[in-house]
Amino acid sequence: MKSLSFELHEKRRCGIVFGKDFDAFSPESIFVMDSGLNNLLQNKPEDVHLLPGGEHIKSIDRVFELYQLFRTRGHSRVVAFGGGAIIDMVGYSAFSHGQINEFYAVPSTSLSQTLLPIHGKFYINFEFRKDLLSLYGLPSKIYVNPDLSFSRFLERGNCELIPFLLTTYSYDEHAFLYLEKLLKKDEKLPLDTWADILWLGIKLYTEKVNNNPGVIGMKFANLLESAFRLKLDFLNALAFGAVFEIWLGKIFGVVKKEQDLLILLRKFWNRHWPLRLDFSSINEYLSQTKNLEIEIACFGNVFHERIDTKEFFSLLKSHGRELERLL
Repeated sequence: MKSLSFELHEKRRCGIVFGKDFDAFSPESIFVMDSGLNNLLQNKPEDVHLLPGGEHIKSIDRVFELYQLFRTRGHSRVVAFGGGAIIDMVGYSAFSHGQINEFYAVPSTSLSQTLLPIHGKFYINFEFRKDLLSLYGLPSKIYVNPDLSFSRFLERGNCELIPFLLTTYSYDEHAFLYLEKLLKKDEKLPLDTWADILWLGIKLYTEKVNNNPGVIGMKFANLLESAFRLKLDFLNALAFGAVFEIWLGKIFGVVKKEQDLLILLRKFWNRHWPLRLDFSSINEYLSQTKNLEIEIACFGNVFHERIDTKEFFSLLKSHGRELERLL
């Protein structure tokens, strides 16, 4: 077992436990779990509250559902078990309810286990806008069991490696080159290697999150989720978002080794994901906004820019063919 202690700007601490040890199953806890994981846990509590995963779950209606659950159960600790959407929604509900004073998170996917909920906010969607409502909060503990994300990797395939690629590309060139070399071998990854890669991603993220909360693709992924009314698989949106931000990064001259990242993204693209996006939905969404916030991370440097949406449309007109080639 490994552990970290993360401290946010406001001097609040979060314990991160890495391994199979898990002590949050107690009668004094309210346990909320992604229904897709119901068969993975052998010794789960009998009164687990099951919810479906995915971005659509992060709604005001579901928050009120959890308020009712909190009142009925009467405990002051909540444990969320699932992907990023479940953790976001349960965290938002817990930190907005006066009865709850402890929140534990048990992420289950490579994305939620790498980009841990330690940036200080929990989000829900509103009127099909991704992460429109937010609330401050930091879990008391986060339990990261690599077996959970490894099981998903075996089920869904190499697309589950994408969070590791984007994290290392965003924060550390040497880590990215190590991962690139490892993944180019096309060898089957054992659990031990998976755990080592996951731990590397967690270390990088916890070291950088206070100053650079996102990874490449994150800003545009949120935009795409809103443009397509939360219907995209978020990991798919993140992969598309990375391609868009690489395209913008090349225009502004702020990325390097981007072709190496693109090769691996294409290699690990899930066969069930679309290969193209409907630009009319993106154009319609952007036409309703005045400015576009750009945040492109590359090897520890972050390029921030706010551009007028008219300028973005101009870039699409003049550099659109290059973007099509990248996609």
